[in-house]
Amino acid sequence: MKRLILGNIICVAFLSCTPEQSTVSEYQIESGLSVPIVLRFFRNGVPSENMAPVHLKGIGDKIKRSGETLGTTTSPFDVFDADSILIIFDEKRFQGHNLFEPKGSSLLNQLDYQNLGNGKFLYVIDEENFSASLDCQDICY
Repeated sequence: MKRLILGNIICVAFLSCTPEQSTVSEYQIESGLSVPIVLRFFRNGVPSENMAPVHLKGIGDKIKRSGETLGTTTSPFDVFDADSILIIFDEKRFQGHNLFEPKGSSLLNQLDYQNLGNGKFLYVIDEENFSASLDCQDICY
C-alpha cells in the first residue's frame, strides 16, 4: 500500500511539471547619424558594471546584445543591464533615456524598438534624438 501511494505521488509530481521554455531576444541599437555616438549605461545612478561604454562611429554602426529568459521575452532593461542610458553626440550634446523617457523613443522600452521578428528588435538613433539633445556642459565626460 505504501508503495502504491508513493508511486502515485511521484507520478503526479512528474506529470505536473511542465518544461520551461527559454526565450532569447536580441536588441540592436544602430546609428542613423554621421556624428560619432557614445552610449553610456547606468544602474542606480552609477556606471553599469556589466556594460562598458559603446562607441558608434557613424551611419549603420551598431551594437547587438542578446539575453535569455524563461518567460516570453526579455527587455532592453535586462539585456543592457541598465536603468538609464546616456547618448552622447560628438562629445558635444547628450540625451538621457530611462524606462519611460523620452516618451515614445526610449532605449529601455521594448515598445519603442522596431520588431524585426524572431525575437530581434532594432532601435535607430536618428535626427529626432539629436534634435532633442542638450548641450553637454560637464555631463558628457
